[in-house]
Amino acid sequence: MQQPPLHLLRAFTCVVDHHSFARAAQALRMTPSSVSRLVKALEQELGTQLLNRSTRAMSLTAAGQALYAECGSAFAQLRGAYETASHQYAEPSQPRGQLRLSVPVSFGRTHVVPHVAAFLRRYPGIELDLMMTDRYVDLVAEGVGLAIRIGRLDDSALVARKLMDNRRLLVAAPRYLEQHGAPADVAGLSRHACLNLAVNRDAELWRLTGPDGERSLRPQGRIRADNGDAIRQFAIDGLGIAFLSSATVAAALRNGELLQVLPQWSGRPTGVYGVCPQRPVPPPARAAMDFLAGRWP
Repeated sequence: MQQPPLHLLRAFTCVVDHHSFARAAQALRMTPSSVSRLVKALEQELGTQLLNRSTRAMSLTAAGQALYAECGSAFAQLRGAYETASHQYAEPSQPRGQLRLSVPVSFGRTHVVPHVAAFLRRYPGIELDLMMTDRYVDLVAEGVGLAIRIGRLDDSALVARKLMDNRRLLVAAPRYLEQHGAPADVAGLSRHACLNLAVNRDAELWRLTGPDGERSLRPQGRIRADNGDAIRQFAIDGLGIAFLSSATVAAALRNGELLQVLPQWSGRPTGVYGVCPQRPVPPPARAAMDFLAGRWP
């Protein structure tokens, strides 16, 4: 059986990881032209194009995406195994290596970014690549070592650890409630302007639990956004009622910018999770989860 050309696959995955031939060349300690030749050699061997190249951009073809999804995970597992073995007899509190961390924008701004400086001081051997996005990130395909996710987890193939309790709350600004009044019950929400977070699974259907069990409604309103920060700000500005993570609105509730609406009703108890694509969890990812869990209430 033919052995896979690991040096060619490593060059290809490195280019995708760094989104650049030049940066991949630096990481591999090669010239960009040498890295380009290795990727071309891999394409010739496979008989298909893996990368779309132009003078300004680079993107994966369908074949490239499929190959990277497998190879990226394999090389990540190899790096994790190597780091675990190399640190087995070293100081366990000083993990080393690169950590690509994906976090939702609003939660990342309030709960992750303020702690990055302290984290890097605590772990000087870790290099952090922070991705702040509200879209769903494919951890394997995008080379993410750790993702912070809020709410229900559907992918059982991932390694998940609960870092914080969480549930969604109905919130609105005092000025909105003064102008429009507060709904007396869940049915009353249908007569209010609701602010929809489009990327949330509950965007089309708000599911609330309370003294009478579970109720569901389709929120009605003029505003829809795919960013939690935007929805929170719209609520603070008095534009309607939002259904947001308690972690996201905690500060605004404390300072009075937002008030909880129908406090006896909320989303199902969920959590904030650290999610990794591989087992064992690499030391940098494990260190980040331990650190953040210790910082969060």
